[in-house]
Amino acid sequence: MARSDTLFVTEAQCANRLGLSLEQFKIALHAATQAGFPMKDPLFADRRYWPAVRAWLDRRYGMHDGAGKFGAADQVEPWRGRRGITAPPGFDGEENWKK
Repeated sequence: MARSDTLFVTEAQCANRLGLSLEQFKIALHAATQAGFPMKDPLFADRRYWPAVRAWLDRRYGMHDGAGKFGAADQVEPWRGRRGITAPPGFDGEENWKK
């Protein structure tokens, strides 16, 4: 496995991937941890899971699509009537199929 493919990284490896010195990383780590930065995992030799670090950074810098585990919505649900948008006939939330 190539070094860049390593999933669980040491603090030095994490700092290197972020383009920081280890000292700079340790200074930033306190504030980052308070903002939800991924913790070290004792099961994996107290290393950080790199994909979680990457996901944290993506969310922090607005790169997260907000899709969640089911993906982004493919269209606006017309029966919700968002912000003045009127629902087309048959999508008003009523049980109009009985009419």
